Amino acid sequence: MKLRFIQKMVAGALTVALVAAPSMSALASSDYGNDYGNSVSGNSSSSSGSSSSSNRTAKDEVLNAVNAAIAADGNGSAVSSIADIPTTSSVAGVTTTVQGVYLATCVSGTAITTSIADISGSYGLTAGEVPYARFYNMDAKKSYLAKAVIDNAAAAVGGTVGPCFNIEIGKKANGRFSLLSQEGGKIAVKVGIPKSFVQDGKTFAVVCVRPGGTVSILQDTDTNPDTVTFETTGGQGAYAIIKY
Repeated sequence: MKLRFIQKMVAGALTVALVAAPSMSALASSDYGNDYGNSVSGNSSSSSGSSSSSNRTAKDEVLNAVNAAIAADGNGSAVSSIADIPTTSSVAGVTTTVQGVYLATCVSGTAITTSIADISGSYGLTAGEVPYARFYNMDAKKSYLAKAVIDNAAAAVGGTVGPCFNIEIGKKANGRFSLLSQEGGKIAVKVGIPKSFVQDGKTFAVVCVRPGGTVSILQDTDTNPDTVTFETTGGQGAYAIIKY
């Protein structure tokens, strides 16, 4: 009953909570879309005399947001330029198939393991559109509604909440990012469990909270005690590793 009540409470408001993480607003800056998208893909945009001060400010905001997310977790090294933002990641020897922004330092690596062809096919991507993902630490203070739902979902199965992070799975076209639908095909994600949270004899899973208050407990599909692999879909969500 308690979990059901909280789900109703956060419906509608949860969208705001999910996007309140510091890196989210800066990364989604429409003024900076093309420049940022090209930079993280390795195609550096050339600077011209017509570059606006708003573009330069947006770059600073992105870097500040990235470093704030890293500092909040206490792991990882600060970045000094857009080029330093990690665009790929690996977990237990498995490299992600999807390019993106991989800033979830609260876990021991993140990777999407579904092929680009399968994602493109199941979500109807067209020529010039490529899958693109963003992983970053969840700010529990700003995303407090999502955190409340995660805590209660874990409590419902007698679980303990571990690292919390945000995932956005979308597409990039002409340097601009947009979210994929939550109604598409399954996308497999592998996440490294921090050593401090690993525990023999425990079952690991992932709680997913979507905008609107939908909550899912995603079961671990691999046998590696140091990782958790789960199936999700496109769009954005708040995620947390739990053990019980």
